[in-house]
Amino acid sequence: MGISSEHFVIVAFLSELSTQCRLFKRSYEHLKVASEHWVNLSRGIHDGNKATPLDIVAECTICLSVMSAIGRILCSESTPTAKNRSEALRKLLGDPCITNLTSKKVRNSWEHHDERMDKLLKNLSIGDSLSKIHVMAKPPRETCFVLKRFDPVGLSIHFLKDTIELNPCLDEINNLLVKLDVAIESLNTQERA
Repeated sequence: MGISSEHFVIVAFLSELSTQCRLFKRSYEHLKVASEHWVNLSRGIHDGNKATPLDIVAECTICLSVMSAIGRILCSESTPTAKNRSEALRKLLGDPCITNLTSKKVRNSWEHHDERMDKLLKNLSIGDSLSKIHVMAKPPRETCFVLKRFDPVGLSIHFLKDTIELNPCLDEINNLLVKLDVAIESLNTQERA
């Protein structure tokens, strides 16, 4: 027996959350492989793999987009309907901890990079330089402003001085996936009762 149609909206959002979590995990795994490649390159080891900075930025963008989507589904207050839906979903999921996933610092900077660049470019001095994309544990030097950076050692995404670590986000994703399974089973059990 399936889940009742009265739960259709909830199930649709649970399904979307599951999709988003799986997208994050997929991109996280790609970033792990890319990280190993970049760490190997830094040691002079050519492992035959390829992971361009643009490939890495693409995977980082997916991770940040997923974080945004999860926040909109579980924490929206944009309308009364969205707020009620978010509260109902969080309750059904046992109010999961998603503080890392809903962190807006880096995500907003990546999404609104034009505004950040406007401020930064106004204040650049002679001798300063700007790098759009960097894959390394630390920025190259103090006078080089790195907009988007991925740290292959710490598995973290940076925009200028803002940072989000992906391992705590992955922990929250894995916890959310467990809670999603429990929620679906709970809805199934309600239908059988």
